[in-house]
Amino acid sequence: MSLLLYGIVEGDGGDVGGMGVDDQPLRGVSEGPLLAIVSDHDGPGPGPTTDALLAYERAVRRLMESGAVLPVQFGSVLDDDATVQELLRRRRKDLMARLDRVRGAVEIGLRASWLDHARVSDVRPESGTSYLRDRLELRQNARRVASELDPLTALARSSRRALVPRPDLPVLDAYLVDRGRVSEFVALVAQLDHRLDDVELVCTGPWPPYSFAEGAPE
Repeated sequence: MSLLLYGIVEGDGGDVGGMGVDDQPLRGVSEGPLLAIVSDHDGPGPGPTTDALLAYERAVRRLMESGAVLPVQFGSVLDDDATVQELLRRRRKDLMARLDRVRGAVEIGLRASWLDHARVSDVRPESGTSYLRDRLELRQNARRVASELDPLTALARSSRRALVPRPDLPVLDAYLVDRGRVSEFVALVAQLDHRLDDVELVCTGPWPPYSFAEGAPE
């Protein structure tokens, strides 16, 4: 027997409800004010099949709709309830602080993709010097695009940015946004998208705050 962990919430161990991977019922393992949401499985736990990943994501999204949650990436498997309780007890202060940080907020993803007329060629240069020069140009262009997105940070509690030196995709961002400001945030993205003539901006989400649950059990 093993326990697949979905996320950490606040609770007293009451009925969780809902189904997880392999149609296993979700349940809570409590320790003080914290509640770990798990499902029971035979053997070492389920593998990352398409069905399993979809069921896992549905379960985590349901948790998000019920309140603050520290979502866990798929694949965190623990031996038994006692192991889960020990983890919650050992990291209680840190996990409570992280729950406070994401309370009332969701994650919004933002992808900036080069439009066809602005895309840099992905053909590898013949010389090493040319390759390094092109990589530097990609990086500089990504930084320029990223700077144009800075107004979004005023509407977010926090943000995570990845500059991607690729010919098609310069910037990947994640923002922690108050639920009540999601529409305002998306509207500002639309304004920036209209203003920028060399990239297309695409929002995704709202998602559980995976990018802002650092320190949640993996």
